[in-house]
Amino acid sequence: SVPVDLDDTPPESPQKAIVNDLNKSYSYESEGKDSEASAPESNASTAPESIAEPEELEPEPVPEPEPEPEPEPTRHLDVSLALNEDLTCEYKQSKLSTLTVEGTIQVRMSSSYEGEPPLEAPASIPFNLLFKDHSGHVRTLQENKKFVENVSNESETANREFTYTVTIPREEEYFPVVRYKCDSSLRPVPIRVQSRVRTQGKLCRIALQISSNPQNPSDLVHLTVIMGVPPGLNGESLKCNPPGGVWNESKRVVLWCVSELGGGEKFQLQAILEMSDDLLQSGVDPADRLEFPVMARCQCVGGQLSDVALDVSDVDMFPAAISKNVMQRFRVSHKEKK
Repeated sequence: SVPVDLDDTPPESPQKAIVNDLNKSYSYESEGKDSEASAPESNASTAPESIAEPEELEPEPVPEPEPEPEPEPTRHLDVSLALNEDLTCEYKQSKLSTLTVEGTIQVRMSSSYEGEPPLEAPASIPFNLLFKDHSGHVRTLQENKKFVENVSNESETANREFTYTVTIPREEEYFPVVRYKCDSSLRPVPIRVQSRVRTQGKLCRIALQISSNPQNPSDLVHLTVIMGVPPGLNGESLKCNPPGGVWNESKRVVLWCVSELGGGEKFQLQAILEMSDDLLQSGVDPADRLEFPVMARCQCVGGQLSDVALDVSDVDMFPAAISKNVMQRFRVSHKEKK
């Protein structure tokens, strides 16, 4: 028997079979691609992410420079120094018997600031005082420990220089800081007094000559001449030439005042007094027994007797621009005895 093909579909032509095979092949490839593309759903539905560009870093802020500290106000110290020396001397029969020269240093200070003063400005600002005695006139030197500290070193002392740190409690007021005594080798003679006594009858004439040293740095001023009068003379009978002498009964002295005496100048004073009868009847020449001690007092502004020199400087912990002003003066107490 002949096998019967139950499929009534006519056989495909060879060309059509090839086309179908190709379609199947294409379908398989597409199905594979579709399956790959559909593998996790999230990937299929999300567009590929683009590569993020690096964010631009903001430049680090440049730190602002710290403000420079405001300069401290400049401190100014104005120091006034008063150098006073006192000469006391005594002559007997025109020869020097004793002589002493003593000195004191006083200071006054004022402060100021260039700009606003600091809030914690010290009440009192110390400074250094330099005492120089290069001529060796000073025998003893003593500081006032209440206001002064001696900070001299050995080399300074060897050169006759002494440094003191001075702290005074108040400004605009003088305070004594140093005292000194000079050696006997210093013998200044700013003034001389000579006397001569004559008697005639009942009258006694006393002549005084006052001389100023030509080497004095300036005029002698406030000159006072005091002459003692011994008993036996009547002070009430006093006559002076030139006029101007004043009799003091309680002290038994004659007083003259002279405003000034220039360097190298001299002047004479004459006093005339009556002698008592008892003195005249004593049988001894009154001129030989009468003594008229004389004291002359004066001062010289702008000069000194020793060679002491002064200087000032600021202290390291309290820097300041410092200036000084030195005022010099010496006073004389001169005695003449027969």
